[in-house]
Amino acid sequence: MKTTYLKEFVNYSARKIAFIPVGTLEWHGNHLPIETDFLVAQKICEILNKKIKAYVLPPIYLGTDKERVVAGKKFIGMNSRFSKELQGSVYYLKPELLLLMIQGLIDNLVKQGFTKIYIVTGHAGSKQVEVLEEIEKNNKTVTFLNPYGQLKFHVEHADEYESSLFWACYPEHEAISRKIKIKNDDDYIKFVGYDPREKASLKLGNKILKGMISTLNKKIK
Repeated sequence: MKTTYLKEFVNYSARKIAFIPVGTLEWHGNHLPIETDFLVAQKICEILNKKIKAYVLPPIYLGTDKERVVAGKKFIGMNSRFSKELQGSVYYLKPELLLLMIQGLIDNLVKQGFTKIYIVTGHAGSKQVEVLEEIEKNNKTVTFLNPYGQLKFHVEHADEYESSLFWACYPEHEAISRKIKIKNDDDYIKFVGYDPREKASLKLGNKILKGMISTLNKKIK
């Protein structure tokens, strides 16, 4: 983790700009790490930071998702697709609690002199996007950046697009992911009907990442 000494922080506050990466700590099948979402958000913030020098906060790995009732039981996010609790998903907060937590962080940053705050999400669940859009609406200092918002194709959770994007952000993980032996009864393979690694590639990931950065760069000042 990158450290920030007081003099550096004072310099950042003088520039008045901050990035907040937000993701989840969540099941992504056996082929991707559970930290995928907040790691992607963090990497995107680091790349955007090359355009405008800002304080990149440590990532928030708590998030929110839709609650659904399946066969009389309440499930969160992807758990509802499988009607069971998926291992690795320890991110969930009620929407109102996530909003209050991030709002509190924004208030603290404003007190420290920051006047422009960019929130970047690596988790594009509709409820999370809804909360972050509300935060943007309620704060003149905040711009919400959703990397998935203007993509020309639909990204499914942990599919070949998200896998490729993660590899583009962290190329050393492509080999790690491809070496993992996954059984045919794997939850994710049963869900989509194929191993997403077969269609994923670093080339595809770089194309997606480049497109995201190009779009987001137009929104930062």
